[in-house]
Amino acid sequence: MLTPRRGGALRFAGLVVSVVLASALVACGDDEKDSAAEKQVQQAEKVEKAFLTGMVHHHETALEMAEIAERRGQDPFVRRLAAAITTSQEREIGQMRSIYKRLFDTALKPDPGAHDGMGLTAAEAGMTHSKETDAMLEAAEPFDRAFVDEMVPHHLGAITMSNVLLKDTKDPALRNLAETIVRAQQDEVDRMNVFRERKYGGPVPTGPEAGGMGGGEHDMGH
Repeated sequence: MLTPRRGGALRFAGLVVSVVLASALVACGDDEKDSAAEKQVQQAEKVEKAFLTGMVHHHETALEMAEIAERRGQDPFVRRLAAAITTSQEREIGQMRSIYKRLFDTALKPDPGAHDGMGLTAAEAGMTHSKETDAMLEAAEPFDRAFVDEMVPHHLGAITMSNVLLKDTKDPALRNLAETIVRAQQDEVDRMNVFRERKYGGPVPTGPEAGGMGGGEHDMGH
């Protein structure tokens, strides 16, 4: 039979053990929270780098197509659109280079394979463009149809990349840029489809059978 003194000592010891275990559980929980927060930061940085290096390359290929369209475009809509793409995307390239320098303290190098870091295929990111695409576009007939058929999936890729970024980044400037890209390029996609339906009888084809000049079989009208 326990004496009162010994029973009190055991109860005290049990209390100490409980406090120690509770403290250990709290510390473990804090460690798990810290680990989860660190993983979120690492994921955000990975996606931010991929978006910025990939989107600069993406914009540069749009500028190549726009330059061809400003020379070869027949309809005033196509020539105006090409000029607008040049103006807006040159400005955004400058913004992206500035943001990258601020976030990562180094100069941005465009990366045509950066879509991998966002969990996207080249087709999903609209990153199938190549020098061969430019050559095919240069020779395409009717040019205006070929241009919008290539630019629409290219724009949709930029929208997809921007939406992926918005799930991870908390940087205000990056969020604002991505939201601007989504709004502006969706508006241009809508207007290109209206133009194509008016002039060629239907919107830009979508789905695996479309692909664009950089991504598969494409009706160039030759």
